[in-house]
Amino acid sequence: MMQVVVVIPVFNGANTIGRTIESALAQCFDGNFEIIVVNDGSTDATSEMLQRYGRSIRVLNQQNRGPAVSRNAAVARSDAEYIAFLDADDAFVPDKLARTVPRLASDARAAMLFHDAIALNGDGQQMAQPYVWPERAHAPSMDEMLAKMWPIVPTTVVMRRQTFEACGGFSEEFKTPGYEDPDLWIRAREHGDFIYLPEQLTYYTLIEARAERMEKYLNSRALFFRRLRQRYGHRADGIIRTTVRSYTNWLGYQGLLAMRAGDRAAARRYFARILRRHPTHMKSALRYIRTFFPASLARALSGRTAGAKP
Repeated sequence: MMQVVVVIPVFNGANTIGRTIESALAQCFDGNFEIIVVNDGSTDATSEMLQRYGRSIRVLNQQNRGPAVSRNAAVARSDAEYIAFLDADDAFVPDKLARTVPRLASDARAAMLFHDAIALNGDGQQMAQPYVWPERAHAPSMDEMLAKMWPIVPTTVVMRRQTFEACGGFSEEFKTPGYEDPDLWIRAREHGDFIYLPEQLTYYTLIEARAERMEKYLNSRALFFRRLRQRYGHRADGIIRTTVRSYTNWLGYQGLLAMRAGDRAAARRYFARILRRHPTHMKSALRYIRTFFPASLARALSGRTAGAKP
């Protein structure tokens, strides 16, 4: 029986998948592990890149169906006791599996383990701050997970197969990337404790800021909220409210930056997007009105908010 399966979904990742696979192959781990890469309908040179690795990895090819289906397909092809997720633009440090799998295996009450990460920007440069900020650098309770979004990304997770199967895997209602992973983490918390390791055991690429990702994944977010309400009712009000507030703050900040740059049309669009979802958001309504004023008057009325942060 294989002890660990490293699951890598990839869609048009020819530029990064080589580094990702090499980091998995380079693991200093005493147990047995296999690497399954799911080529999710790539149209670039991903297939050619994968062929270079021969039998050192297993490759599943499918039509584009999104990361939820891809990860589920990989797990279904393995009998490994533990599952380590790895995204196609991220990488493991050499002792990732050695530091995580034995720790999870040693605690029968733990359903899942996650850890900190070395955050990289889109240019591959290391960012100064750790990915997991100090106030959330611990294993969350269920109440904490339903109160706010927890900084857990797939590349930092090792999960028991038993937990994965009890949850039914990733929900395949999620056809595109976005919120399929926090949806699973919250359900996994029902089945046991989490373990948090403060060590930075993966490289995680942050191409976009978190709020910008929210913008990109709005449809996925709506599905996530619906599933939360169906399963947890009012217990999930906290995470829904804080997630919406974070996105609203980002829109408002972008609008203020546009105002400061003199682009009133762009600012108007940002404030209008807030008002479409929250018609009674008075601060945004006032800012929207100011976009129709002459620039000098708008700046005078805006005062210190022109340079404010969300």
